[in-house]
Amino acid sequence: MRRITVVFLCLFSSGLYAQNEADVIRYSMETLGSTARSFGTAGAFGAIGADASCASINPAGLARFRTSNFFVSTGFYTAKNNASFIDQNIEDSKFNFNIPNIGLIANIRGEDYESKNPQGFVNFVFGFNVNRLNNFHKRSIFDAVNKNSSITQNWAERGTETGTIPDEFSKYSLEHLAYNAWLIDKDTSSSVPAYQSAYGKNSLINVNQRGSVITKGALNDYNVSFAGNYRHLVMVGISLGAKSVRYIENNSFTETDKKVSTIKDINSLTFEQYLHTSGLGFNAKIGINAAPTEFLRLGYAFHSPTIFNLTDSYSYTIQSKFDYGARDQFGDLRENKTVSTDATVYKYKITTPARHVFSIGLVNKNMGFISMDIETVNYSSGNIITKDKGADAYSFTSENLTIKRNFNSNVVNLRLGGEAIYEQYRFRAGYARYPSPYKSGTVPYLNNLVNNVYTLGFGIKTATYSFDASYVNSGYADYSVPYTLKTGVSYSITNNIRSSNIVLSASINID
Repeated sequence: MRRITVVFLCLFSSGLYAQNEADVIRYSMETLGSTARSFGTAGAFGAIGADASCASINPAGLARFRTSNFFVSTGFYTAKNNASFIDQNIEDSKFNFNIPNIGLIANIRGEDYESKNPQGFVNFVFGFNVNRLNNFHKRSIFDAVNKNSSITQNWAERGTETGTIPDEFSKYSLEHLAYNAWLIDKDTSSSVPAYQSAYGKNSLINVNQRGSVITKGALNDYNVSFAGNYRHLVMVGISLGAKSVRYIENNSFTETDKKVSTIKDINSLTFEQYLHTSGLGFNAKIGINAAPTEFLRLGYAFHSPTIFNLTDSYSYTIQSKFDYGARDQFGDLRENKTVSTDATVYKYKITTPARHVFSIGLVNKNMGFISMDIETVNYSSGNIITKDKGADAYSFTSENLTIKRNFNSNVVNLRLGGEAIYEQYRFRAGYARYPSPYKSGTVPYLNNLVNNVYTLGFGIKTATYSFDASYVNSGYADYSVPYTLKTGVSYSITNNIRSSNIVLSASINID
């Protein structure tokens, strides 16, 4: 006989930790951010300077400010997604209004600032900036008929792997949750504890699977910067920052039986998951810019690894519905159940990789500039660390080995941009390329995971203020796998995402 208990559960069991290599990638990836001027040139400001975005790229560029300024920007972000699941495509979109930058620059001039032959440091700059480094807003909807597998088979396999009777299931496991919702049964033909889907071991599968994955949040950089200008030839800078993470994910997966049969079993089930991640990480950036000639600018910056202290809060719900009169193998009448969890908290650390930024710019003060940033990242150096104490603390050994084996140790991000000057008007364009962090052969659709970014911008600059607008269009893909079976059966949800971002910025001279 089956013993039924209605309990509140959480899903942290050994082998079921929600933290994995995907979290390391999520908080390691940084894209364009900050002011509309920077957006308009695809963020290629490492050697150009005199923009608030330099605090997150190369802080030495802040020393090129000639005045003190206050900045503020607004962004209108839309992510359009075409989700493909079992050869069925569904389009959807998500809108987000945000503030990609707000900042203050204080410029302190020396006596020789206007001199044609200055000596020593001619000015120092202090800055405080908040820059948005990544936007997590996205919505994916999928809906297709699956004639090969059911998510309940995955839950049954999890139960069999434990080798225990139901009373000994971890109360934090999916198999415990599924068993108490009557969605998996004991396999009475096995001599050892084993489990099978409530559809039956040999039953034909014909189910409609639909659901949604909705994410929101951002990765923001809060920094205090200091930069010095030596004779207008060499600029040095340092930025000390805190990066904040806010990530929210709502997943819903519904499975409905479609087969025409007199067998009474599962009618439908719904599995819902909620995840809220928040935390802070700290890092430093140091940079140097050089101007060997009036027209050539060179730059290098080092971004230290960021160590995030993160907190995950989870809650889960499984709801089961059965055909009228459905019974289990013992003859017990199956009951429709809803089993939920209270929010469960888990704390851990993630270390994201260091970055090296090499920059070059060709500048004509009357005509404009063209510039390029080359950024190198070793994603295989990321890792996850538990904050639990004691011998039974989860080590994340498997996840960290996956990071070492599957992540690329030499990813090169490219940013190209230019600005043309006509009187007080500025015209900008740019292109950026962010390759996939995964090694070749480790994930499907690798070529589609490259993020190509195209930008356009326009600005007006006067002696007292400036106004800038930019349009950013990027296209990339990602994927997720709702479940896999030991037989190798799995279906991925492939998201082809095209995002557009309109950014408006204003800067006021406060000298």
